[in-house]
Amino acid sequence: MKTTVEIRDPLMAEAKAVCALHNITMKGLIERALAAEIEKLSAQPRWQPTDEFLIHGDVMVDTDVDAEIAAMYENMMANDFMMVEED
Repeated sequence: MKTTVEIRDPLMAEAKAVCALHNITMKGLIERALAAEIEKLSAQPRWQPTDEFLIHGDVMVDTDVDAEIAAMYENMMANDFMMVEED
C-alpha cells in the first residue's frame, strides 16, 4: 500500500542519516518503527477515563452525580461567582 506522510524536516534529516549509517531504506526504517510502536501500544491497556477523571474528584458510592452538579451550580449562582470584586 502506498501512502503519503508529512514528516518534519529535522526528523526526516535524522531518519536519512540513520538509514545511511545502518544501510537500510527509508521504507525499511518506517516499517520497523511502525511495527515496534504497534507492538508497544498493543501491550498496554487501552486508556479509559475513570469516574475520578469524569467528575474531578473522589467517587462516593451511592452518589447522584447529576444532583451533585446541580447543587454545585446552584451554589455558584447563589454566590455570584461571575461578579468581579472592585478595590
